[in-house]
Amino acid sequence: MKKAILKKQNIIIGCKKQSRDEAIARVGNMLVESGYVTQDYIKAMYEREDIVSTFIGNGVAIPHGVGDAKHAIKTSGIVVIQYPEGIEYNGNTVYLVIGIAGKDNDHIKILSRIAESLSEEADAKKLWHTQDIDVIYQAFVGDNT
Repeated sequence: MKKAILKKQNIIIGCKKQSRDEAIARVGNMLVESGYVTQDYIKAMYEREDIVSTFIGNGVAIPHGVGDAKHAIKTSGIVVIQYPEGIEYNGNTVYLVIGIAGKDNDHIKILSRIAESLSEEADAKKLWHTQDIDVIYQAFVGDNT
């Protein structure tokens, strides 16, 4: 994953519990504030949840917009919020909420890298509780530029 897609300032750790909808709004607003998407994209993120849960296992959810929201994506980017105590997310406990916006076919690459980084529960658990933003950053960016 390119470093420009994930910026350290777009990783928030140690967040207190909130509802699923509040978490989606928070990552959506972070995507907007970072210039990745327009405000319309947040509505599309909720629409996606209504179709299918974006919970992917290992305590991780990846809210993103429905396909019709392509017009709302300015450039590819991700944001990460860590909830060390976990939040309820469609009947599951989630510790990492990763908002993504993929321009063109970037969403496939982004999802692939996230899935690769978090495929092992032990790797995911390390990110659930770390107090070091660099640990999360390196898990997704690694040595890529």
